[in-house]
Amino acid sequence: MGRSTAYRFSTWQGFRVLDDNENSRDYRVRLFYKQKPEVSKAAILDKMDVRSPGFAPRDGKRDSNRLDFRHPDYVTNIGGKSVGATWSIRDEEIEYPGDLTPYLPALEQSWLWDDAEGPVGDSEHQLVILDQTASNMRPLERLKMMQAVVASVVETHPCEAIYWEATEQFLEPKKFIEGLKEFAAKPWKAPGAFNVRVSRVIGYGERRDDDSRDMLVDSLGLGILGWPDYQCHFRGLDWKEIQQIIYEKALDVFEKGPKLQDGQAFPGINATQVWKCRYEEAILGPPRKVIDIDPGIPYCAGLRYAVTAGVYVK
Repeated sequence: MGRSTAYRFSTWQGFRVLDDNENSRDYRVRLFYKQKPEVSKAAILDKMDVRSPGFAPRDGKRDSNRLDFRHPDYVTNIGGKSVGATWSIRDEEIEYPGDLTPYLPALEQSWLWDDAEGPVGDSEHQLVILDQTASNMRPLERLKMMQAVVASVVETHPCEAIYWEATEQFLEPKKFIEGLKEFAAKPWKAPGAFNVRVSRVIGYGERRDDDSRDMLVDSLGLGILGWPDYQCHFRGLDWKEIQQIIYEKALDVFEKGPKLQDGQAFPGINATQVWKCRYEEAILGPPRKVIDIDPGIPYCAGLRYAVTAGVYVK
């Protein structure tokens, strides 16, 4: 499916994890442009009138500069008050145009677009699309609304690249629109809906080991919708096979809901393997609950391996 990556990790609860300061539950997608786009609020609303009737500007004006929107179907009760989900579009400059450093992790995990570096590096402006007070929406409704808003903006204001920040990947705009149409009945299969990352672990605690063969595969995109993501921390297995297992488990959550319970087991890569699941905090940011898949000795890695084998590792 793509490329594996090597990261320098920072300490977190005995494991090393990527630094992540993003604790917001807002769902964000960024559209990259070479030049600042002239945003037409009316054009975006024309598209949304078709995709999601009822989607409307919060200020009641189709031609103002305020790009905040609401929908009457998505109102929830918070603290005894009715609070509606909102969707906003913000125009921002890219802080360091041409510098790919902040985006390297996402570029490495963009399995659907190998040549994203050029368009991303050429961009100087961005439109940031985000939802707010939407965490109580049903997961699939929230995803579909974000997809609809992004598609409406991309179609009316063509961009160089889409950075689906919530799932840490870059998407080719044309392929995103095509994917939405292809998977209209199953939007979780459309580009950007979720990602399955592959990372090589190069150390634990303060100890670095460049020869480590430990790997981490995890899903990203379910947690922000209120479902648990998946992760597997392992060694001695084909990471592509693990990536496929995580991909299929994530699809199951979208299609059937989270069915695996803490301590539940399922067959591994072959019939002789029994892999157990348990709920844990994610090893790799952003912070979220995950269903951790333990492949057992001799394939489990990191602290779990030390505990399972009865060996204490400082």
